[in-house]
Amino acid sequence: MTNNNEMIETADRWIEMCNDQDVERLSEITSEELEVHGPKGTATIDKTGLAEWMERANMKLETFEHYARDNKVVMGQHGKWMNEDDTVKEEQDVYTVLVFNKEKVGALGRYDDKEQAFDVTGLGEGDRIG
Repeated sequence: MTNNNEMIETADRWIEMCNDQDVERLSEITSEELEVHGPKGTATIDKTGLAEWMERANMKLETFEHYARDNKVVMGQHGKWMNEDDTVKEEQDVYTVLVFNKEKVGALGRYDDKEQAFDVTGLGEGDRIG
């Protein structure tokens, strides 16, 4: 990525495609092997694993703040985990980290608070965009 604005734009599109569970378009801006960091540890998943992960999570994210520097983006987001009938099962603010490998998302992490996301990425309040 050449600048923070391009990373933010791609990160926002990535989240939009996740919300829509559009694996085909998502795979265009995601590395073939995506490193995923979560509460159950770290795993590397492919396109099929990504589809399964999105279906299992069944969540919708709305971004309310962005931080970016180098090849990393932290997004503050309001998350809604959905039931199969599209009713809300749970809501919580989360911090999603995307790490870019050139123009593609190469790693993803989701954290319960901003400090955790900042610790992992080295970003801070001074890296806020917008």
